[in-house]
Amino acid sequence: MAVKTITITTKAYEAIKHLKKAEESFSELFLRISPKKITIKDIAGILKDSDIEERFWKLRKQLGKGMEKRQHDLHS
Repeated sequence: MAVKTITITTKAYEAIKHLKKAEESFSELFLRISPKKITIKDIAGILKDSDIEERFWKLRKQLGKGMEKRQHDLHS
C-alpha cells in the first residue's frame, strides 16, 4: 500500500485527534469522516428505467444515512 506523509499544525492535530477511535488509524479516521463521492457508475442506467423517481429517493435516502452517520461519528 502506498502512503503519503502530511504535515499539519498542532492546532489542527488537536482539533481532530479526539475524533479518532481507540483502535483506528488516522487514515481510517480520514476515510470515515470524508464524504463519499458519487461517480457516474453509481447512477449509470438510472434514466433508462421506468422507476426513476423511486431510485432517486432510494439514493437520496442512502446518502442521507451516510451523512447522518458521519455527523454522529464526528460528535461521538
